[in-house]
Amino acid sequence: MKFACIPAALLALALASPAFAAPAVPADGLDMVGSNPKKTVKFNHSTHKTVECVVCHHPVDGKENFGKCATAGCHDDLQGKKGTKSLYYVVHSKKDVKHQSCLQCHTKMATEKPEMKKELTGCAKSKCHP
Repeated sequence: MKFACIPAALLALALASPAFAAPAVPADGLDMVGSNPKKTVKFNHSTHKTVECVVCHHPVDGKENFGKCATAGCHDDLQGKKGTKSLYYVVHSKKDVKHQSCLQCHTKMATEKPEMKKELTGCAKSKCHP
């Protein structure tokens, strides 16, 4: 009798799991806008599909968070260049931050694939700032 509840519990868990799944991946071409609208970054989730969502969408207060980087209360300082509230800082930091910055990852990839250095880490005419 004790084991009769197990299939029902597994079924309930399976039905509830979509509620805890990551949201649908947004379409490519998301604009990451900082203090300079001329340096908007087009972000494509499709080119980052080998990166787990939680690398960028890190937990907030111990809970998964799939909000945009510049969501109010997150990295919403669009003018500053220092501090974890600064969008510029968390994208460009070469130092250790709580979570890996975009530039840290791009620099690592450019080291592994030197032919992509300008494309991945250059400011002007790179994939980030075309």
